[in-house]
Amino acid sequence: MIVFALDMPLYIICVWITAIQKSFSRVFSQGYTWLKDKAGTDEGRKQQTRLRELAQLAERLGCTLTQLSVAWSMKNDNLHCILIGAATVEQLLENINSLQVMPKLKPEHMSELERILDNKPVRPPMISTLAQR
Repeated sequence: MIVFALDMPLYIICVWITAIQKSFSRVFSQGYTWLKDKAGTDEGRKQQTRLRELAQLAERLGCTLTQLSVAWSMKNDNLHCILIGAATVEQLLENINSLQVMPKLKPEHMSELERILDNKPVRPPMISTLAQR
């Protein structure tokens, strides 16, 4: 599983990516009922739609969702450090193969990812302390 420090919705999406790649029945039977409960809400359905769109983009690029998320992170100017984790050699190789996806991510793909995720950070307005004096 890959965890990003960008914001919570992306973290939840990454948890869902991991859950989708595994068997849902196993996930729900082992104490992940909070995920099943969340999936039934309006927000959960929106995130499922986002996942389907992300999966379609990954398929067009010829990569997995995991590889897409790592490649997006490496191309994202707002991130300075990416922490990846792997429990198996296969997961490690999948993460390393994300390097091959990076050149495929064109500006239009990055824009599409931002549109799908709809969670781009916004800088808060500058507040002058001089105006408060």
